[in-house]
Amino acid sequence: MRYADLPSQNPADSVPVLLLHGFGTSFDMNWRAAGWPRVLDTAGRRVIGPDLRGHGASDKPTDSGLYLPEHFVADLLAMLDELGLESVDAVGYSMGSRLAWELALTAPERVRRLVLGGFGPADALAGLDTTGPGEGDSPFDHVYRTVAGLPGNDAAALAACARGQASRPFQEEPRPEGIPVLLVSGARDTVAEGARELAERCGGSHVEIPGRDHANAVSSRVFKEAVVAFLDE
Repeated sequence: MRYADLPSQNPADSVPVLLLHGFGTSFDMNWRAAGWPRVLDTAGRRVIGPDLRGHGASDKPTDSGLYLPEHFVADLLAMLDELGLESVDAVGYSMGSRLAWELALTAPERVRRLVLGGFGPADALAGLDTTGPGEGDSPFDHVYRTVAGLPGNDAAALAACARGQASRPFQEEPRPEGIPVLLVSGARDTVAEGARELAERCGGSHVEIPGRDHANAVSSRVFKEAVVAFLDE
């Protein structure tokens, strides 16, 4: 698994921030291009940014069984062990939020705070015919068609990832315990429908970004400021 390790130029006495990207993107596409490393550097935070399996410069297997949540979590824990990091603040977007949730469930001692961006309790892959991702008319089919042709992406690996994720739909319970949670979503983001209610049920907080949808919420200044403030609490 390829990952970026970006120490802050003005390091503060705080845990690193683990940024987990969404489906069909990469650390560079999802986070670096949107200016997140610069913002977190200014806040004195070290940034750890993996390309999740099947994405970016990481290995791209085409076996859907290798894309179950526990395999992603195992990758992340192995990376944290390699870096000698006892804990991180986990910030996810879309699929990355699902995996940040799974990381916090599996190894709560490794996650100090949890941010779920572009994420809600509904099944994001509802209506997908897993025999042919991108061939139907479900919301996820549209997403798949958009990202499958992006430079560096492997359509077969992304299809396998979609099938693996679809075989294990998100379950709200059990929930991570003892970890402060922030959910952030665009006001027009249908993928993150129910984010506010999920935050309430988790005893967390929610920030809505006016005028933003799933595609452009991640670059919002409101999103970045909310996360920096939450992580500094």
